[in-house]
Formats: sequence, C-alpha cells, structure tokens
Amino acid sequence: MMQEQRRPYRSHKVPACDRCRRFKRRCTGGTPEQPCVLCSLQEVPCIISSSPKGSSSSHRRVKRDQRRVQPPRIVPSDSIENVPSSAPEDGEIGQEQIDCDYHGSPGQAQSKMELSMFTSPVLSEDIRILERYMSSKSTSVEGTGSSGNPMVFLKVPRRREGLSMAENPGKHQREIVMQILQPYADELVRLYFEDIHPAFPILDEHLFLELYKAGSKLSPVLSCYFFAVSLILWHHSPVLTQFPKPDPDFIWNLAVEGLQQDFLIPGLSTMYSVLLDMTGRPICSMIVNTVNNGRAATLAQALGLNRDPTNWKRPKSEKSLRIRLWWAVIIHDRWSSFAHGISPTITKSRYDVPIPALTDIVTSTNQSDKRIKAAHSFIHLCTLTEILGEALPLVYDLNINQNEIWKQIRRLTADLDEWEDHLPIYLRRNSDDSPRVSGSSSLQLGYLAVRLLLNRISLHAATGSPDIDRPQTTRYHLSQLRKSAQDIATYVCSLTKAQLQEFWLPCTLPPFLQTLKSSYNLNFNLIFNTPSPPKNRYSPPPNPNGHNPPPLHHRINRQVHNRIHQNKSPQLLDETPDRR
Repeated sequence: MMQEQRRPYRSHKVPACDRCRRFKRRCTGGTPEQPCVLCSLQEVPCIISSSPKGSSSSHRRVKRDQRRVQPPRIVPSDSIENVPSSAPEDGEIGQEQIDCDYHGSPGQAQSKMELSMFTSPVLSEDIRILERYMSSKSTSVEGTGSSGNPMVFLKVPRRREGLSMAENPGKHQREIVMQILQPYADELVRLYFEDIHPAFPILDEHLFLELYKAGSKLSPVLSCYFFAVSLILWHHSPVLTQFPKPDPDFIWNLAVEGLQQDFLIPGLSTMYSVLLDMTGRPICSMIVNTVNNGRAATLAQALGLNRDPTNWKRPKSEKSLRIRLWWAVIIHDRWSSFAHGISPTITKSRYDVPIPALTDIVTSTNQSDKRIKAAHSFIHLCTLTEILGEALPLVYDLNINQNEIWKQIRRLTADLDEWEDHLPIYLRRNSDDSPRVSGSSSLQLGYLAVRLLLNRISLHAATGSPDIDRPQTTRYHLSQLRKSAQDIATYVCSLTKAQLQEFWLPCTLPPFLQTLKSSYNLNFNLIFNTPSPPKNRYSPPPNPNGHNPPPLHHRINRQVHNRIHQNKSPQLLDETPDRR
C-alpha cells in the first residue's frame, strides 16, 4: 500500500506558498529565490512551510493568537541573564561569545521575527503581579537579589503586518557597494580599525571581522555605512592612493537608502548603522541628522541600552560593548544638540550606565600603546560630554531659577577645570608627542567649545542680573567670552596637516572649511552683536588714514580660511559634501 501523501493545495502540482494558502489565492508555486507571481508583485517573502497546518480556522486563529501574545519575561536588575536584541533562549546563558544580532544581518535568522523591548517600570510592576498568579514558573518572578527594580522585556513583532518591505534591508545596496569597492574592501577595513575604531570604539572588532570574513552574514546596511565612513581614509593608504577614489556621494546615498528600510525592522545592528551615519562628515543635512539622533536615542532605550549591564550574567565583551554603544548615543545626542540648537533627547536621570573603563575598550592584553592612548581619549570625551550635558539645560530650559544659575555655572566651571587638570600629557594641546593620538585634536576643540558655551551662559546671566554692579560684571564676562573665542581661532589656526587627518567628531566644530566658516560666522556674529562696552577700553584706536580695520570676527575668519588652505589635504578638501 502506497504511503499516503498530503494533497497539494487546490490540486496544484507544486504546493502553494504560505501567503497564498492563507488568503486562498491561486499560487503559481515558488521558492524564496524565485517567488510566485503574487508574492513577487507585493515584494514579500515567498515561503513554503514543510509541515502541514491544521485545516480548522479556529485552530489557525488559536495558533496566531499564541504567536502574538507572548508571556513577558522578568529579569531582576541585579541578576540579569539574557538581554540580547532578539528574544533570548535559556540555553544561551552560558555562551562566551557576543550574539551575532549586534552586527549580523536580520535575514540570517528567519525564525527571529520578534524583538525584545524593555517596558516601563510602571508596566513591569503590573506584569510581575500578573505573572505571579498566572505563570506556572513562579521562580522567574522571585529572582535572587534585589527585586525592587525589576527589568521586564516583552517580545514584539519586528515587522508591520501587511506592509511590503525588504526581507533583508540593504541587500541590494550592499551588492552595488561591493561591486565598486570589492578590490579595496580589505584595505578599507584595515584602515577603519587602525584609525577610526581606536578613537571611537563602537564596534566589536572580533565579531565584525568574523562576520565580514563569513560573507553575507554581516548586516548589509552596516556594511554600506562602514565603507562610506572608511572612504574618508582613502588617501591614508599608499595602496589605495594609486587608484581613483570612488564617489563618496554615491556610496552615502546607497547607505542612507538602506537605513530607511532597516528602520522598518529595527534591531541592534540598526543602532550601529545610524551612529555611523551621524559620524560621517561633512554634515550637510542637519535636520536629517537631528531626526536620526532622535531615532537612535529612542531605539537605544527601547533595547535597554540605558541600563547598567555590569551585574548581568552575560559575557564580559558583550557588557563592554553595550556600555560603549550607549555612550556613543549620548555623545551624538549632546554634541549634536550643542551644534544644531535642538534640545537633547537623553537626560542624566534616565540612565545608569557608567562611563567606560579602560578594560571596557581595550578588551585584549596585546593592544598597542597607540590604542591604549586612543582609549583614554574616548574616556575623556565621555566625561567631557557629561559636563556638556549638565550645561545644556541652562541653554534650553525656559524657566531657569536666576538665584541658582550662578551656583551651577561655578560648579560646571570647576568641573571643566578639573577635567583639564586630569588630562594626560599626550592629550593636551601643547603636547609634542609624535605621532599624536587620534581624536585628541577633536577632544581639545570640544573642550574649548564647552568653555565658550559656559562663558556665553555667564554673559547672558550677567546681562539679566538686577545687581547694581551689572555693567562691570557684564564687561568682565564679555572679555572672558572674547578670550574664549580667540582661543578657538588660535587653536584652529595652529592645526597641522597631521592633526586634520585624525579622527574628528563632526559635532565638535568640524574641521572642514565649509562647516568651520559657517560655525565661526554664527559664533562671532552672536558675540559681537552684543552691546559694545565703552570705547576707551575695548574699541580699537581710529586709523590715522581714516580707514577703520575690519571687525575682529572677519579677521579671524580670514585667518581660519588661510590656515586651512595652507594645511589642506586631499582627504579634507577633495571630499564632496554628502546628501544625507
């Protein structure tokens, strides 16, 4: 007797795909590589399940409800076992490697169609009470350690039902990028981890290289942004300078197109893509960068990156990676707020992630002295960002207590002085170390910018003060503000070609000519539009020939313009503005 076989749907010779079977449509038969006509027109995955489904509609409805309603999992804050980007499995607790979801492609795990999203403390308390009475596994609630601040994450679908979207976002864009850069890809990867990664270590080098060598396992959107950022270093390599440089605009546009698709099914790899997007330079679309910054901050908090993972039962490398990733989000949030005039999204009271330690950045014992110094530069950038984050409320708050503002200004000024005193010698402006630490010049320019900001806040506070000695106080703070502005101009004019080729954070007053000119025009116009003090003290003497010298901010802009062109390099001035 012949073995009974399942009859094909509607007597087709080829079984129907899951989507046509669900909607009772006529299916031409297909595979994920060659979808059927309807799936191809709707641009959705064409999947044929190997196991039969129940014929009862009620049975299908029950299974669908079971997929949608997942029981929450509660993790005590002092004993967290699993917090990866996708739903963690019990067998992954003891793993020693970082989950591939951090840099991997979402298309590599077809079963992981859900994302672990952290819930609010108010909701977590309700879920904790409900699970105590409804769940058979009461031990998942009664965790060891302090349970007063439990962390709850729920499984939520990554895709929007019924919306046509790419199965693997950025795959088409990556294929185009690799067709262009394939002969130079290995050299660009080496340049990135040699010049950019030590100063801004947001990636896990070991995991990234492992997925990169495996071929298509690396996130396509992350690949596009990685090579777009690496193109800045094209002229740093004697191997690449022999060949014409590909058009950076074209590569950036492909990366941006892939990022828009990736945000429809976001995950941890999306965080790295958007951070690299904001790290790219020059900045020509401030509104897009501001929107991406808000997306990154919100997604990071949804993934639980704002919580301290120190006591979690996860690999040390993964906890260090989460700390570095969160601080990269804070750095972009606060410095872009300072540069673009939009209030920051993240407040200090909403996260408890500590500042990265050296062991969180230098994860292996055989690191070079160059990488260790660059790691210290990143740590000091984080501490400087903390000071900036406390100063920004004095700029954006609409209701400021005038009686307390001077206490805050004095405290922040003291913190900034202490920050400068604790800088290592190789990170100071007058350092004679050669070669210089990558990122140290950007760090010093950021310090001068924060000093300028505090002086401007002091000037505005003195101007609105009702004290009797307000004119004298205003003149003093105006002189301090002018001195800070002159220090910035002097420092920029002293930059060498080697310093301009270091890693620069775009929002710490970028070193590009176009952005520098606009930044200085804005800063100095605001400074010198302030009511002038008496002429006998600040105004220059009249020219005996009857021609007054140009304003100070015009002379400073001219010096900056001349200095940049004297130190121009192909990497800086041949870069066409991106269209992001």
